[in-house]
Amino acid sequence: MRKKDEFHTQHKTHHAEQVKSAKIERVDDTRFTRDLDALIEQAEEMRLKRMKQHRTRSFIAMTLNVISLTLGVGGFGWFLLMQAAPMQALASIAIAFFIPTFMHFWTKIPLEAYARDHKTIFMPKLAKAIAGLDFHASRGVSAKILERLAVIPPHDSYKAEDCFMGTYKGVKVILSEARLYSRHHTEGIVFDGLFVLLENDQEVFEGHTIITANHKMAKASQKTRWKKLEKVHISVDNPEWDIFEIYSTKPDSAELFVGEKLIKELAEAAQVFDNAPLTAVLFGRKYVFLMIPYAKDMFEASDIFVPFTTTQHALACKKEIEQLLEIVDVFDLYKPLDS
Repeated sequence: MRKKDEFHTQHKTHHAEQVKSAKIERVDDTRFTRDLDALIEQAEEMRLKRMKQHRTRSFIAMTLNVISLTLGVGGFGWFLLMQAAPMQALASIAIAFFIPTFMHFWTKIPLEAYARDHKTIFMPKLAKAIAGLDFHASRGVSAKILERLAVIPPHDSYKAEDCFMGTYKGVKVILSEARLYSRHHTEGIVFDGLFVLLENDQEVFEGHTIITANHKMAKASQKTRWKKLEKVHISVDNPEWDIFEIYSTKPDSAELFVGEKLIKELAEAAQVFDNAPLTAVLFGRKYVFLMIPYAKDMFEASDIFVPFTTTQHALACKKEIEQLLEIVDVFDLYKPLDS
């Protein structure tokens, strides 16, 4: 009981720091497209400004590089052959190569500024347009939450970025890109996708329940880290929704709150995210965590030399977020347990 209280206290403090008071609202596609067109126009102006800066610096750098290398080679020959001064000759050639190196980093500054502007200016505006969300470039679900879930693969480090936050029907929502890295994995990355955390302000359900379409993980875990969980069977009419295995420490209670509607929305969420083997964890009496493998990175800045056109990606992002909100709608997270 004490551990549970400590967890709630720690998570409440951390979550309060992360989630702002942004209120999530559904926005119809017509209004969103209109707002998006205005945002893209602003973003295109931002891109052109940085592109011009980059081209101007590139021209200056090229000119200075030619001059410095010419003078450096000439100085090297003069000091070495005419003055018999090898140290001065080496200094001349070193300076000649230092200038191009410096100019290389100098010309990259507009490119870095463009990427920074995309995350600090464009993405926050896009998040507001999608559903009134807040956007944070380098936040995500707390690592302390991950330790309690029994679904996270072994890893050495965790990185979260491109985080959307807000409150929907009293439920706090965090959605972010997430990557888990391991030194023991051949490719380094053991998970690349999305983490979602939903938090109700009141206790909702009992036990620790895992709903997963990752059958490989379920087979490997049911006799190890899931050995205290029992398998739960939920009947669904549509065979396309019947893709999940369900395990719970409170199987009788899980049968009550994990119904066909929730399974339907989770299955449709998996379809929206390219039929990803989605995993949902209901824990701590009021939290729902979603782990969605999804390698697409939709929130990075485009090539600075390519016109800014993100309508298709933005509409896809809106669809994905709205599908996650459907889970809140049908699951009634905001309805407390009967006392």
